[in-house]
Amino acid sequence: MLDRAFRNLPDATITALYEGLDEEGQDAIQHIASVKGEDLAMPELIAAIRVCVSKGRINGDLERMSLVLTDKCLAECIEALGENSDDPSEENLREVLPAIIKNHTLPTTQVMLASVVTGEAIASPIITRLLKSDDEIKLPPAPVLAMTPLAPLKVDDAERLALKEQRKARKAAEQEEARRRREQIANARRK
Repeated sequence: MLDRAFRNLPDATITALYEGLDEEGQDAIQHIASVKGEDLAMPELIAAIRVCVSKGRINGDLERMSLVLTDKCLAECIEALGENSDDPSEENLREVLPAIIKNHTLPTTQVMLASVVTGEAIASPIITRLLKSDDEIKLPPAPVLAMTPLAPLKVDDAERLALKEQRKARKAAEQEEARRRREQIANARRK
């Protein structure tokens, strides 16, 4: 869900979220995206963030990037929930989310909520249900990807046989060289 939510963020929103961070937050984003520089152009940074996020499902960069970018949104949500922030009910969330969406946009709120789910919060089942089925908060459907099998590579049999022969000849030469070295060592020990 987090991957889908982040893909839904427009570049302008990512730019606004990045520019809204303090210097430490911006440095964190640059570090996670593996880019650095004060003269870094925003399109380059956005491209680096998108690459980082698309590859970051395995190493955690997707979650880290999402958490840093939506930190203010999460902090406002926690503050709005008050004493219910540790274990909010669905009613608590429905009560505070409209203001959060108004202040931070729906895509940003979706990323924040999806990052809370990946963080395994107590409210994860409730938030998952909201992101999947609530008409106001749900994520757009995942794109359907058509997969077609790749055609087998056409390899010239003569070329393949020539490569095999080269490998065989190289291996024989290496074995012969190793045999000669062993003989030399054995002869040197006899003297």
